This record gives sequence, structure tokens and C-alpha cells, in this order.
Amino acid sequence: MPNVRVLRFNYVYWARHDYRHWYQFGWVPVTVYAMNLPGFLAGRSLLTPLTIYAGQTSDYKELALNIANFPKFLQLAFPTAVLDHYELLKRGLMVLTCLILLAGFWYLRRLDLTPQRFLVVATWSFWTRTMFLPSMHDRYSYFVMVMLALVALLDRRMIGVALVSIGISTVLYLRYLLNADTAIDLWPLAIIQIINYCGFTAGTFLHPQPEYLHSFRSITTD
Repeated sequence: MPNVRVLRFNYVYWARHDYRHWYQFGWVPVTVYAMNLPGFLAGRSLLTPLTIYAGQTSDYKELALNIANFPKFLQLAFPTAVLDHYELLKRGLMVLTCLILLAGFWYLRRLDLTPQRFLVVATWSFWTRTMFLPSMHDRYSYFVMVMLALVALLDRRMIGVALVSIGISTVLYLRYLLNADTAIDLWPLAIIQIINYCGFTAGTFLHPQPEYLHSFRSITTD
């Protein structure tokens, strides 16, 4: 899934900037199927790399698992309604995610994507999918946390956002890491993470110029 998120963003970026190298994306299915060769030899369908996420949303029948995001907030705030209207909400969240991404990329048409801004926008793109798509779980957020750490190293405004997000992700995974039976109340964590995401989104679109850390200014301006 992280690879799929990266590719979606790259497709949009290249569509804006350079049509000459689209043929390079032809290597993507070759690489994906080469890495999944052991699974195919074990009997998996050739369509599995394309359908595994759809299968997950059908198997678990939960809007979110061990993750603090918007679907988890809905699941905990309105448990009965979520159970009664799971399929409708699942499709609605997919549509909502697409609309948010389209609106964001449409807005970004007027901005020059410098290398630093590219990193911030890519991180926002990945986080948006993890924040709103149904049936996400904690492992889907790992790549976002790594990206947020990189953004925080370049932009001091995002240090708090990165620390909060990484802290929440760590708390959620400690339960499995320590094999603890203690239940974690995800409802307040989901609210905090949603607010955190909104702050990152505001910084990405309303104030897109990074405020560099002193030690990184010379690196990013050379």
C-alpha cells in the first residue's frame, strides 16, 4: 500500500511537469509482479496485487482497525450507524478521499513545486489516504511517520505535528510490541490526530513556504 500511495502522487506530479518519461512507469507492474512471484507460485491469483485492498475492506467489515484517523472516529462515535451502513460509509469515504486529493492537487497547480515543497505535498498526499480511506490499520501509517520526520527536519513549523503523530503511532503499536492486554482508548487519539492533520494541511496550502531549521538552510538553498 505505501508503494501504491507513492505511485499515485508521482503520476499526478509527472502529469503536471513532464510527459516525456511516462514510459518509465512501465517498470512498475514488472517490479510489482516480480516481487510477488513467490505468492503466485504458492497459488495466489495474478489479480491479487490489484485486489488485496478491496478484499481487506470486505473481510474485516470495519471502517478502521488499530489506527487514529477519521473512520476510526466515526466508528467509535456512531457504532450502531457504522454497523448498519458499513458498505455505504466505505464507499463514501473512498469518494471523500478522492475529492480531498483532487481539491488539493487542483489548488497546487498555481504553486511551483520546489524539492522542499514536493516533500511536504507528497507527505500530505500519503497522510490524506491514511486519514480517510476505510479499513486502514497502524502499519499503513508507518511510511507517513517517516515522511513527517523528514519534513520536520526541514521545516520547523512541522516539528510539533511530527512529534504528536509519531507519538500517537508509537502508543498504538506499543500494545503489540509489549504483548500487552491493556486497551487503548482511540477516540481521543483520533480527535487529536484529525486536528493534527488539519494543522499540517493548513501549513501545506495556506503557508507553503517552509521555515527552515538553521542547520538545514544551506543544504536546501544550494
